[in-house]
Amino acid sequence: MSDPDPDPDAPRPAPPDATVMASAADPTVIGAGAATPEPRLVQPGTLINNNYRILGLVSAGGMGEVYRAENVFTGDPVAVKVILPGLADDKAVLEMFRREARVLVQLRDDSIVRYHNFVLDPGLGRYCLIMEFVEGRHLGARLKTDGALSEPEVLVLMRRIGAGLMRAHDSGVTHRDLSPDNVILRDDRIAEAVLIDFGIARSTELGDGLAGRFAGKFKYIAPEQLGHWGGEIGPRTDVYGLALLIAAVARGKPLDMGDSVVSASALRGAIPDLSGISHRLFPLLQHMLEPDPALRPADMGAVLAMLDDPSRIPSRYRLPLWQDGAAEPLAEAQAQASVVTGSGLGSSLSGPAHSASPFGAAPPPPAEARPVPPAPESRRWPLIGGAALLLAGIAGLGWVMLDPGEPAVAPPDAPAATPAGLPPRDPSTREGFLAEQALPACATVERITAGPNAGQLQFIGPGDLQPAPVVAAYGSRFGVSPSVQQATASAAQCPALDFLREISGRPAPPLLLRAEASAGDQQLQIRGAVEAGRDRNLWLWIVPPTGEVYDLSAQLAAPGEGARDFGFALSLGGQAPGTYLLVALATEAPLAAVAAAPSGAPAAQLLPRVLEELRAGGQAAAVAVQPIMAP
Repeated sequence: MSDPDPDPDAPRPAPPDATVMASAADPTVIGAGAATPEPRLVQPGTLINNNYRILGLVSAGGMGEVYRAENVFTGDPVAVKVILPGLADDKAVLEMFRREARVLVQLRDDSIVRYHNFVLDPGLGRYCLIMEFVEGRHLGARLKTDGALSEPEVLVLMRRIGAGLMRAHDSGVTHRDLSPDNVILRDDRIAEAVLIDFGIARSTELGDGLAGRFAGKFKYIAPEQLGHWGGEIGPRTDVYGLALLIAAVARGKPLDMGDSVVSASALRGAIPDLSGISHRLFPLLQHMLEPDPALRPADMGAVLAMLDDPSRIPSRYRLPLWQDGAAEPLAEAQAQASVVTGSGLGSSLSGPAHSASPFGAAPPPPAEARPVPPAPESRRWPLIGGAALLLAGIAGLGWVMLDPGEPAVAPPDAPAATPAGLPPRDPSTREGFLAEQALPACATVERITAGPNAGQLQFIGPGDLQPAPVVAAYGSRFGVSPSVQQATASAAQCPALDFLREISGRPAPPLLLRAEASAGDQQLQIRGAVEAGRDRNLWLWIVPPTGEVYDLSAQLAAPGEGARDFGFALSLGGQAPGTYLLVALATEAPLAAVAAAPSGAPAAQLLPRVLEELRAGGQAAAVAVQPIMAP
């Protein structure tokens, strides 16, 4: 980007596509004495503090003007925010900027604009913030030009901005003015988003300093910024603001949150309507948009953990599968699921193609029903890191820890799981032969095809399972004497084993799953890889002894030639031992039932839906399972 030649004889208007450090769009100011004086423009060539030469105006907002400038000694570009003359006489505002400068000058994070200094320029008689100049487009300009971000881009942006806010909060600073106009995409890259304009930020340890005033935007402010819930501003204020920002970029336009104090207050009395938001984001944004700050996630760290592991989200925000009277026909959901590609069946429906959630619109609970009592304690398997690295395309393995949380409520009339529409098995193959063997309910057997135990038979089922008859029949048929691996499953895992038994042994391109486990630091760490071939949809999931299904597809490395690596970890602290069923399923087409499933859905609820869809489409699915023992 290049700046036009300065015109010393006329004020400089803001260029339409220039990089900006603060936006003049919707500069709402609330409170007594809120009228904003006309900006007194600083002419190009002016020296600020004898160090920075003004090159041109970038923008003008509610707190001041922002200019592009350069360090006269080094030539480095900087942005200079010149505080409006009227505000320079406001001791509260001035002290707020001083506190901000002390904290932010020391804050170093790639996702936060770097602050250099806060000075009083004697020539202008005005206070100036000296900041890094970020080269790139506003996120707001990107939305206007290109529309909604894709869901992978939304997730990358949320992690990036959330991590920066977490650093700011840890330093005692709350942004308070999150919006697309206050995010710049360095070099036009979502993964390089930078938070700007902490011009109304404050130290949470020293009080507000604004006597209830703020320069914010009605579309993105939290209820407490309007004086509700005690008016206390803190990290949870940014939790609310980030949710509104993410909803805007996911939809391509902001939510309707009012355009006056009266309408904005009314629309913040309940969780706003999130129609059109994908199931991947819907529950978390609901939680973040609680009117009562005490009911939101406690901090940005909690938000990021919930983003990686939706089972951490309180169950009251999870949409139940296929609500009565609100479900779309399966065929329509299947058509929408076609936007999901080989990056994993567990991906969410998103973007413009997804005009409505497969769950139907979920109205917020009535105001009189809040606060909602906390959910009962349940066994916890927390999730950690890894997903952000994989989504950002960074090589290597991350770690995931699982949290079953509360299972969703099963529908009263789940369809019967019958394999009538599946391709017939070929008993002449080893896989087809094993799948046809007589086994008791809640048991399955397969031939291990990868790793050091390749060629052995793996039995999973009840503790009293007797594999000898099947081993003898297999040996007689194929002239071998295979070794046997045996794992004991819980009763809650029976629906998963029955599902695997029904679809195994049917003609499909081979699927290879291998994983290795190692214990340490109260964790069972698992690394592995899946090889499913090209142009096939891959779903990686795990079923703990408690019987829920947790989608690990986001932990798979990006599709490419050969195997796709993954990594996750199970927390062992205080938990009973048991078998975890790690499963890979490859299909020809995306599965709507998988795309629409909330994290932690019971296997008894979800897998019959998946089987029904496979039958309806006559899909040739390949499956591989590996039991993982938690000591």
